[in-house]
Amino acid sequence: MSSMTSSSSQGLGSTAFLAVGGAPPAATLRGSRSPPSTELRSRGTGSLLGRPQVTAHGTPAFWAALAASLPLAAPLAAGRKGRKEKRRSATRASLVSLRATDTDTDTDVDLVTQLQLEASKLRAEVVGLEGEREEQLQRDRLALFESFDLDGDGAIDDQELRLGLSGLGLEVDGLELDGPKATKIRQALDKNGDGKLQLEEFDLQAVRNLMEEWRVEERAADLAARAEERQSKELEAEKQAEQEKYASLPVRNDDVGLPTRLASVLAYLLPLMDVLRYGLFFAVLFPVLQVPFSYLDLISQVIGLFPFGLGYLALLLGMQELVKNTELPNLLRFNLRQAVILDFALLLPGLVGQVGSFAAEQAQVEVPMSAELGFAVNGVVFVLIWACVGYSTVSSLLGVTPAGIPYISEKAGAEINDTRPSDDGGSDKV
Repeated sequence: MSSMTSSSSQGLGSTAFLAVGGAPPAATLRGSRSPPSTELRSRGTGSLLGRPQVTAHGTPAFWAALAASLPLAAPLAAGRKGRKEKRRSATRASLVSLRATDTDTDTDVDLVTQLQLEASKLRAEVVGLEGEREEQLQRDRLALFESFDLDGDGAIDDQELRLGLSGLGLEVDGLELDGPKATKIRQALDKNGDGKLQLEEFDLQAVRNLMEEWRVEERAADLAARAEERQSKELEAEKQAEQEKYASLPVRNDDVGLPTRLASVLAYLLPLMDVLRYGLFFAVLFPVLQVPFSYLDLISQVIGLFPFGLGYLALLLGMQELVKNTELPNLLRFNLRQAVILDFALLLPGLVGQVGSFAAEQAQVEVPMSAELGFAVNGVVFVLIWACVGYSTVSSLLGVTPAGIPYISEKAGAEINDTRPSDDGGSDKV
């Protein structure tokens, strides 16, 4: 019984030492009964548990300490084993990754090579198809050329070209090809100028393009001709309308008798009365003018008897109504209208003077005005009006329309141009 206990104790002790990384004594492993050593080394249980060292293996305290150290030895051994397994797993993963990388690289290289081979094969097929297509086009072109070359001499003349194009249904400007047009097409394609078309010169697409250009040119010429015709018709219609309107006008009264001439001269009394205020100093310088000035002033005073200037207004309106009467002699109507325009022209100097004075007042600028300058301006206005009246009087007394005053005569003639001359002629046309 004692021997079994000793043997069991020795086996347990060996197991404990192995668990904590130590080694049992040789005598214990061999089952020797020699007394245990009197001192536990630094790798014993006491150092692991932080307890006092045991001095003898066979004591109960030693075996109790050894049994208590077993739960601590197991996690240490397991941790050491786990770290070893992790290192082995990492190594295996690295090897697998390297093998996978090598496999992917090889796969990519094989795929690129395969795609390059496929691309080369497609290019070769495309080149082959293009060659076949070009050969087919050449055969079709030769067959078409032979269909035009009726006599088989290897060239197409004008007649063969015309017949071939007509057989294809090609037309120029909607009409069938004739000889001159076929010749024109052949001349456009005949590069060597031998009068015929060889195979290398024969180009049906060029023929179509040329015929299309002719169609465009013909269409443009047709549109231009239609526009010109339409414009000509419009001008003709306008001319006809003017002739119809002119024919509908009343016949002009070309009477130039003495009453007509005197009445034409009297029409200028209106501007002569209004211009007196500009020429009073001429009556002082030239006493001979005092008599006509006094008569004109008397007439002006009679007309001025009507309040608010109604006398002058009635005279102007009356003269304008006489101008509209197409039954009056043309000479009288013209002079009446020209006299009214001259009278309105006398308003311009006064209007300019008033505008200048108003502008000077607004700008607070004093404009020196000498008596000599005022006499000069008034004298220019007076002389111009008397010159126009004198010219019109002389022409009217001669029975000639006084249409020589710039701008004023043009305006007067335009307003009385509502009649047509009589067949037997008469005074000068205005």
